[in-house]
Amino acid sequence: METTELKVKKSHDLVTARYSFSLMEMRLFTLIVSLIDDRDDDFKTYRIPIKDIINTFELKSKTIYSEISQLTTSMLKKVITIPLKENDQDKELKTTLVSSFKYNVNGRGVLEATFHPAMKPYLLQLKSKFLLYDLKNILKISSGNSIRMYELLKSYQ
Repeated sequence: METTELKVKKSHDLVTARYSFSLMEMRLFTLIVSLIDDRDDDFKTYRIPIKDIINTFELKSKTIYSEISQLTTSMLKKVITIPLKENDQDKELKTTLVSSFKYNVNGRGVLEATFHPAMKPYLLQLKSKFLLYDLKNILKISSGNSIRMYELLKSYQ
């Protein structure tokens, strides 16, 4: 997986939604988002070789699988709140970003991720009001909040 080819595309509503991710949660979520094809009209199971996660984020850990176990469990517990308008009423959508992860617990392998179906309008078939940037732009950022700040500022560009 070549990071220079990976583009992150999110709706502005998702960028401005309320959620709090750690640095690795934000990086992994962004990496998975970068695998979505513009032509997709439904989510797929997105597959990332563990070695690509290690290489992309320059991880040195010998315990990568236990870290991935903790990371994926943590991400599945995170709730995102997206304000929206329906029939001239203010509402909030509360959901998880990712609905499932699957991976080998022993040895080399692939991390498989699926997005929650409620995320479709915020990640698929985006034609207007979206943020687009290269994944490589966030690789050196050292905190999840700083990545969020980058995305917020980039969305006003």
